[in-house]
Amino acid sequence: MFLTFLSDLGYEDASLGVCKGVIARIAPDVTVVDVLHLVHAQDVEQGAGVLANAVPYLPAPAVHLALVDPFRTLPARGIAVRTADGSTFVAPDNGLTSQAWKPAGGAVAAYVLDDPTLWLPDAARTFRARDVFSPVAARLAAGLPIERVGTAIPVAELERLELRPPAIDDDHVHAEVEQVDHFGNLTLNVQRQHLEAAGIQLGDDVELRCGGKTLSVRFTLTYGEVPRGRLALCEDSFRTITVAVNQGSAATALRARRADPIVIARKHVEAPASNGPVRLYSQAPSTATA
Repeated sequence: MFLTFLSDLGYEDASLGVCKGVIARIAPDVTVVDVLHLVHAQDVEQGAGVLANAVPYLPAPAVHLALVDPFRTLPARGIAVRTADGSTFVAPDNGLTSQAWKPAGGAVAAYVLDDPTLWLPDAARTFRARDVFSPVAARLAAGLPIERVGTAIPVAELERLELRPPAIDDDHVHAEVEQVDHFGNLTLNVQRQHLEAAGIQLGDDVELRCGGKTLSVRFTLTYGEVPRGRLALCEDSFRTITVAVNQGSAATALRARRADPIVIARKHVEAPASNGPVRLYSQAPSTATA
């Protein structure tokens, strides 16, 4: 069995290593696939988007452990959700995995992680990743039936997270930066049909407005179709519209971050101006001579 792991734990301290150590002690034969551990701290929306995009390319069935768990006075309950492809998502009930259920066939059963005999002894309230989620995910990956993790709850009661769609206003698409990747590419909450609804077609030059800047950018298949150092609007490998710089960073060029607004507008081609006066005739000019 595979256990995939996404989190905001980072690499600056031992937190991630400790969680993976707990998994290895409980389920030494399980293969752990690291999806991402650099989700912005406590950014549930970012984690949800990354996981949903990744799931179609991850092993199935699998146990998907997702840990982006903002601390609250009353922390989100831990849940295990079974999907139609046989996978199980282990996460806080804060919407983190809700977008990933669909590509896994949809949620079909859910359970609260409320059996403390499956946790580490003396579980800490501030490190549930280590003491609750990791041991339960490891036991599930090792073959524990999902019904054993705790109390069954209706799938309809689970918290869901919906990302904000773009707004199309005539020849404008009002979008936002959904992700900023390692290369500085800006993934938008836009797909090609949104641009086409605003009259923007592949190969068009568009007006890009972001961070107080207005730039003319070509809508291309890939950023490799523009000269080095130039911005391009293109589709990424997930068929999502992205702003990229050929051999550069769009995030740096536009000083853009995740959740920043961005507007893509169709450029109207003006008719060329005449080089001389236009003579109008109510009838054909006479050619007679005196």
